[in-house]
Amino acid sequence: MLAKAVIFMNLALIFYTYAVFSGRREGLHRKHLLVFGIGLFFDYLGTRQMNLFAMAYGKAPEWHNISGISSLAGMAFHFLLALIASCLNRAEVINRTFHRVSLTIYSLWLIAFASGAISGMSRIAPKH
Repeated sequence: MLAKAVIFMNLALIFYTYAVFSGRREGLHRKHLLVFGIGLFFDYLGTRQMNLFAMAYGKAPEWHNISGISSLAGMAFHFLLALIASCLNRAEVINRTFHRVSLTIYSLWLIAFASGAISGMSRIAPKH
């Protein structure tokens, strides 16, 4: 269960990173939207698996729960912005603002990602 969650979250990291930085370099295109959507899907799957793990073995620290849920919501909001811009064929017009927001939300997601890894490792580390 935990291994699946770790795999899903690492896939989310790979897809998000590509979508954010490739989209920033090339401008927002539909391929970035697709990759971003795949990252969001893996983020959801990983979060769900971690929730199942937490129900079975004990909750993660509250600060991680808050940062994780906030970052998932931020990425979903970010994806919706990209989807709307793409559907309206206005991606080029909003690129500058979009990418500023993109880096902020991505950075917050990375904090939640890292806090989950640190929290998880500290919980399974042997106690002396």
